[in-house]
Amino acid sequence: MSKLFKLSANTVRASLNAHSGLGLFIAALLYLVCITGVISVFYPDFERWEQPQIHETTHADPIAIQKGLENLLDWHKQHNPDAKPFEDIWVGLPTVEMPRFSVGGHIDVIEAQFFVNTDGTLGEKVDHEWTHFLVKLHYALTIPGIWGMVVVGVIGMVLVGMIISGIAAHPTIFKNAFSLRINRGQRQQQVDLHNRIGVWSTPFMLAIAITGALIGLSQIILFVFASSFFKGDTTKITSELYLPHPEATNVAAPFMNVAPILEKFTREHPDLLPYYFSIHFPETTAQTVELGAYLPDRLVWYDAFQFNLHGEQIKHLNWPDGDIGMQIYASTYRLHFGHFGGLPVKMLYAILGLGMCFMCATGMNIWFRRQQQAGNTYPKLERSWLAVVWGFPLAIAISLLVDVWWSTQLVAVFWGSSLLIFIAALAITNRQILSISLRLALIASIVLILVIHVIKFGSNSFSDASLLINILFVIAVALLGLGLGLGSTLNRRSLSKEQENAVTEMPSVAD
Repeated sequence: MSKLFKLSANTVRASLNAHSGLGLFIAALLYLVCITGVISVFYPDFERWEQPQIHETTHADPIAIQKGLENLLDWHKQHNPDAKPFEDIWVGLPTVEMPRFSVGGHIDVIEAQFFVNTDGTLGEKVDHEWTHFLVKLHYALTIPGIWGMVVVGVIGMVLVGMIISGIAAHPTIFKNAFSLRINRGQRQQQVDLHNRIGVWSTPFMLAIAITGALIGLSQIILFVFASSFFKGDTTKITSELYLPHPEATNVAAPFMNVAPILEKFTREHPDLLPYYFSIHFPETTAQTVELGAYLPDRLVWYDAFQFNLHGEQIKHLNWPDGDIGMQIYASTYRLHFGHFGGLPVKMLYAILGLGMCFMCATGMNIWFRRQQQAGNTYPKLERSWLAVVWGFPLAIAISLLVDVWWSTQLVAVFWGSSLLIFIAALAITNRQILSISLRLALIASIVLILVIHVIKFGSNSFSDASLLINILFVIAVALLGLGLGLGSTLNRRSLSKEQENAVTEMPSVAD
């Protein structure tokens, strides 16, 4: 019987290669989620950076808001006379984090969004395509529908398992929390850095992984709970978590006045900061206002209120005072993206997030070194991993570089660039040349982004809207350059040390 199932050496070798390739693919997705997560921490700042010329304010007059909405409806009637009226219109109210005032609306495939001037007239169109692409790449890998979020949610679960198993596999990891053998070989350096960063960032990584899994798998979790406790009726849960969507009446009515609603809300809820509201089925008898507000001193994402045509409150979501499950769910978003505590928390998230990227990268490097010591080499996989570690950031930079100059299909640009980088990695057989080339290309891309941004926006590139991101770009270039120099030095020392060890351990003729 055993002979029937005995596999040839070639089959076993092919199976091992396939197994290793699958592991590399999963690691690549995890790394992509991590690196895009670091950048996504600053997504409000990138939205401002994409259009730094827009006038900024932290206050929107209710009368100007009303005029802005009326001008939006008039614009739609003039530019889309044959289309149906907007089904939903919305207002993005200015906040400290996003000090801009905009209005937008959509129906079927038509969507329009404009910044609003202080007098209520429509300004420039809102154009944050790259930031939206980046965020979607992080939470869904650009996969359509809910499946992308599910895949990322599963990756979050895998990360939780890796963190826990990594700690369990190293009983002395906390005891050696301050041990760093920088003068040992390259593999030992990476092992120590991997473990030390893992120890100090464990609480952060667990928080990010768990909240990421909850966000990504929220639809699946909702369906499981509905099947288990509500006979499959998901509306029983969604009615507790979200405001209900009104039914259309298709009966015309004067456009409602939202100014009194905003003024009354501000008086009655001085502790809340309104940041958006929407009107469903405007200019009909079904028009309903939905208003969302931040809670400055809470992790809970937001609270929401619903008002009818006459400005009467008809529902209060009340996430902040809901049961413990609702509050946990409502806190996942701000905790995951670090959108609390201002810039210091964002910078801390970015640093710790880069630590996660480093651990992901070194984890695979350590595995490659162990395979080499066991006599198994995977040169193509090693070069493919370099295409992941440095190629994904390069592809992201290329997509931004293209978008700064002209708008195009960013999904195609990113994945097309990633494919070309992967092909180049297979073609360039020298691993060190490949690594240096990718990092130099990344540095050059970031520098080009800065130059083109200055050429396109002039002095606005140095305004409050652009300054933070441009400073971060300069820091990134400096760190990448420093890393190239330092890495070259450490590689030479490591090689010299390994050669010395090899000579020392070589048996003499007398032995």
